[in-house]
Amino acid sequence: MQFLFLVQMLVIVVGPLVKMVLRIIGFGFVTYVGFNLIIGEAQDYLFGLMGEVGPVIQGILGLAKFDVVVNLYFAAISTRFMLAGIDKATDRRRNQVWHKPGGTSIEA
Repeated sequence: MQFLFLVQMLVIVVGPLVKMVLRIIGFGFVTYVGFNLIIGEAQDYLFGLMGEVGPVIQGILGLAKFDVVVNLYFAAISTRFMLAGIDKATDRRRNQVWHKPGGTSIEA
């Protein structure tokens, strides 16, 4: 009888926990894959356009390390989006805190 009770309790407690973890992992995975797909397509498009220019201009772009510049640019975009997401997540937690009126909070 106690075994059945323990199994029911585990199902009640662990079931929602597993669902929540899978939901969080799934959302993060979809976001990561989607963002990488978009950035990869943009890089491929830009490098494709770079390959269509004349050989003299390709040489100049090669000397200027244009491909390195493009990779740095897209890495900066990725980092900016990541930091914005982290800031948004911390702001969401910070905005839920209630402050007493007239204390250290700023009133309009």
